[in-house]
Amino acid sequence: MKLVYFAVFALSFCLTVCFFEKGSEKEIVDKELALVGFERLNGFSKDNVLEALPALKKSCTVLKKKRRWKKFCFALKNKKFETSADLADFIKERMKPYSFGQTGLFTGYYKPELDGALSKTEKFKVPVYGMPSESKKNLTRKEIDEGASDAEPIAWIEHKADLFIVQVQGSAVLNLPDGKKISLNYAGNNGHPFFGIGKVMAKKGIHDMQKIRRWLIDHPEKADAFMHLNKRYIYFKTDRETDAIGTLGVALTAQRSMAVDPAFVPLGAPVWLETVDSDGRPLRRLVVAQDTGSAIKGRVRGDFYWGSGQKALEKAGRMKSKGTYFILLPDE
Repeated sequence: MKLVYFAVFALSFCLTVCFFEKGSEKEIVDKELALVGFERLNGFSKDNVLEALPALKKSCTVLKKKRRWKKFCFALKNKKFETSADLADFIKERMKPYSFGQTGLFTGYYKPELDGALSKTEKFKVPVYGMPSESKKNLTRKEIDEGASDAEPIAWIEHKADLFIVQVQGSAVLNLPDGKKISLNYAGNNGHPFFGIGKVMAKKGIHDMQKIRRWLIDHPEKADAFMHLNKRYIYFKTDRETDAIGTLGVALTAQRSMAVDPAFVPLGAPVWLETVDSDGRPLRRLVVAQDTGSAIKGRVRGDFYWGSGQKALEKAGRMKSKGTYFILLPDE
């Protein structure tokens, strides 16, 4: 699912933090995580945190069932926030920021929007597959392209390059011939590791997603060999809901949701992000960890969700920044 990223902070002191209730979920414990003050969050008082409120409330539909989050989510639901300052004060009163004290990589992702159909047509000839049988589930991308899979198409699109990008992003909005829209959402994968072809394409002087897409479309005789380097294959299912749904199970909020590594950041938690966007402009804002990704691994690693459509693609496709973040947890 994404593309965005990056900065350095010294540890004030170290302590062990368990993000989840013992025995209820996998515990996330890291002795390098340090409690810091809100003064370390550069720009926190200037951010329009009210824009993150919908994302916070969506997270609480899941987190409210967890002991650590019950009081926070109950208070969030029942309090009316007139201004960003109101919400910022509420967060300061009820949460504490934690830091890994290191920088990392931030990319960006988006939800593609493309034309397609539910039946094969002269224009839409590239199949989008649903889940195959268990015996065919682990075929490679090359084997699937060569027809070895028994999966049934759930939709059809025009370009194989678009399918490849949709699989990297994890979902898409499909514009049907009758004007209706549906979603192609993640249903499963073939179990093979993800391989990003960006570095390979960069050697050809092709650096961002739009240019990679264009090259793959314009060079069909060479495109398959490059796409087959990524053996991982994503299967889809259709849905009438066109919002992007993250791993947490809630709809993502454009420019306020982020994919993280759940081994280090608890899904659903607010995160203060400090990095730059694809144009080098400061990107300091409250986001919420609501998604994951095959390439999003490590203590400080994030994929910033830009939204859907062409403008989101322009931002997401070029984002590769260094930065850091602070994890916000309820003050028990």
